[in-house]
Amino acid sequence: MDFSKFDELPDYLSEEILKMYFEQVIDYYENNGDISKIDLSEAIYQLAERQWHTYKYLDEKIKDKVDSIVQEILDPNSYELMDNVTSIIAYLGLSNSFQTLKEIDSTSLSINVKEIIEETINELDGNIGNPYSGLEE
Repeated sequence: MDFSKFDELPDYLSEEILKMYFEQVIDYYENNGDISKIDLSEAIYQLAERQWHTYKYLDEKIKDKVDSIVQEILDPNSYELMDNVTSIIAYLGLSNSFQTLKEIDSTSLSINVKEIIEETINELDGNIGNPYSGLEE
């Protein structure tokens, strides 16, 4: 699968189209063992950002699958991966991935990774389930 196509998608897509793309990525991940975590995280990031712009919650089944995938690919030794993953967690409100993020032992991490984890935790703690918190009146 050419994950770069997700980078070229329009900023706003319908929920139906996004659901289809999420399902394609999930299916590809589940059926292909040799896959770049960075490329996968970038594809999910692109879709998550567009999902967030719909101002609608992602389908619960898809959200649960994405949450599981994010936990599986999470690697605190890669800044690029953690940058994508923390954004995905925020855009989609991934509670389990957020909990995993909070449990990472940061003693041996690079300063940049440590900072991005701390920023994400500070920003989302207490309202991880609502990616739109702060936007309501």
